[in-house]
Amino acid sequence: MLIIGLVVLVGGYFIFFANSQVPVQENNQQDSDSAGNSVLEGDTTTKDEMTGGNTTAQNHEVIFTDTGYAPAELKIKAGDTVIFKNQSSSQSWTASAMHPAHSVYSGTSLQSHCPDPENNDFDQCQAGNPGTSWSFTFSKAGTWAYHNHVVAGKFGKIVVE
Repeated sequence: MLIIGLVVLVGGYFIFFANSQVPVQENNQQDSDSAGNSVLEGDTTTKDEMTGGNTTAQNHEVIFTDTGYAPAELKIKAGDTVIFKNQSSSQSWTASAMHPAHSVYSGTSLQSHCPDPENNDFDQCQAGNPGTSWSFTFSKAGTWAYHNHVVAGKFGKIVVE
């Protein structure tokens, strides 16, 4: 009983006094954000404020494997590019929902927009072998579901803000 009481007393002392005796240090070290902009820790300035409203477009990766797309949902900004990499053991053909028309993003059917030399219809328009990649720049805000046209049960979602 004495040992338990001693443990409770010592533990209570540290809990009560440890919070009040810890010195607070201000950290003024500069860090960089993902775009290489200088930022102070604790600074609440947004990237838009730092760049005068001009944000730099970002590149993002979505990996297709035998189990599907990863990440299954990705949030990006309008103007960002997503690189879809096929790391599966089969072909991949990334395209806008719904299978088989691929019309949700562009408003046109697969037959109308493929081939897509301007690459503005969110449709790869052909199957890519393992190890290949295809990229698409999203210009429209919204939630854009997509699928693998070769293996239609594999799908994902891009949320463009």
